[in-house]
Amino acid sequence: MRKRSRISILIEVLEFIESEGGETIATKIATATGLAYDRLIVFLEDLSKRGIVSIETSGRNRIIRLSDKGYHLLRRLRELRDLIRDLGLDIR
Repeated sequence: MRKRSRISILIEVLEFIESEGGETIATKIATATGLAYDRLIVFLEDLSKRGIVSIETSGRNRIIRLSDKGYHLLRRLRELRDLIRDLGLDIR
């Protein structure tokens, strides 16, 4: 099994949040992406510091929301992924 690149994980996480209507809980992201919860939280906190997502704690849940900057980044990452694939490469 090949290790996923950070960019591949980023795209997967952002796409999942988008597929959930732009908002979901961290547990669902961890399950959908196969990331360990503690690793995901560190990753999401980094994205939050960069303004890509927001994190709100509600009881035991962490609610993750995609920001406008996050939607823009996802759009650009998809374009980049498509370009890389057109060149016959993979960003896995």
